[in-house]
Order: sequence, then structure tokens, then C-alpha cells
Amino acid sequence: MRKLMTVLCCASLALGLFASEALGGARTDDPLGVAVSPQCFILSMDQGGAVTVHTSIPYVNVDCASMKLNGIALSWWHVDNRGNVVGEFDEVAVKALVAPPGAVLTLTGNMNSGESFSGSDTVRVIP
Repeated sequence: MRKLMTVLCCASLALGLFASEALGGARTDDPLGVAVSPQCFILSMDQGGAVTVHTSIPYVNVDCASMKLNGIALSWWHVDNRGNVVGEFDEVAVKALVAPPGAVLTLTGNMNSGESFSGSDTVRVIP
């Protein structure tokens, strides 16, 4: 039984790695790696209270307090396991700006050097 479980786990891991490579290894094609989660907003439903925006921007380079999503101020930020900045925004405020069938959400902010940045992701929106 242990041997079977080990084989199944290894096969699942290999399939996951293969699928990730086949898809380019990333969910977004934005140069800054801006990826909004959830990818589908259901306007009639609470989806956890926060909209999370992942990036491929090193946390140490970002003036996190300057980050905004379509003009909405950042609620809080943190670092992912790769050292990149992740922003959290109020779900109700973000949903007030979007409409079906979809919307482009743009993350803006400043680097510690003073240089500004901007990256976008498209989300699906249903009533």
C-alpha cells in the first residue's frame, strides 16, 4: 500500500509540474506578474473580504504604502514565498468598480527609488 501511495504521489507531482510548464509557469502575462485573485468576481456573494494581488516585484524594492488597485488604497501587504510583494484590497470597494462580463484591474505604485510601476490583470465578473 505504501508503494502504491508513493507512486501515486510522484505521478501527481510530475503531472502538476508538467502542466505548469505547459502553461508557461505563470497565470498572467503581465511583465510585473500582476495576478488578481479571485479571477472570477461574483457580485452577489462575499468571497472572503479581500482581493489579493500577487506580483513578481521584490518586496524590498517597493514603497508598499503607495500601492493602489484602480485607485483603491491598499488594506495591507505581505511577502510571498519568493520574496515578492502581495497586496490585499477591500473586496467591497473593488467590486463597486467592476461590472459583468469582466474588468481590467490595474495595480499602481512606487518603487523605493521613486520610479512608478503599473501592471494589470483581467478578471471575470458575474452578477
